[in-house]
Amino acid sequence: MRIFKENQKFRQWWLIILMITIVIASALPLFSEISTNEVQLKSLIAPIISLLVFGLIFILNLETKINSKGISAGFEPLPFFRRHYDWDEIQECYIRTYAPVSEYGGWGIRGFGRAKAYNVSGNIGIQIITKNNERFLIGTEKPDLAKRAIRKNFKNYKE
Repeated sequence: MRIFKENQKFRQWWLIILMITIVIASALPLFSEISTNEVQLKSLIAPIISLLVFGLIFILNLETKINSKGISAGFEPLPFFRRHYDWDEIQECYIRTYAPVSEYGGWGIRGFGRAKAYNVSGNIGIQIITKNNERFLIGTEKPDLAKRAIRKNFKNYKE
């Protein structure tokens, strides 16, 4: 039974402007070649790659689920960026404010070593600390609903 589900997308205005700027900047050499009728294949590579990256970022969706079995998070549709933690694997689980840039280097699929994060925007997340001391943070825009679901399912929950 699903108790909590949240879907977040990268829709920050500054990110969209940045991506459009990168696509246009990567296409500038192509525009000059078009005007002289001397388009080369190598001039197409950068604009195509930047458009593909922009498209991927636009379709990515951070999906978080909390239910009686545990907590799952993943960037859909990428199957290799999915995580699940059963409640019996978790030592601590709580909602916290974090510093995305200084703690994780920004937003997205972040972190090194034992401390990792999946986040899209904001600075509030679900902190998971496993019994083997792995730290995983999932950004959330619905902290009150997430807290309620954690409290209901995680017997070791502490305020």
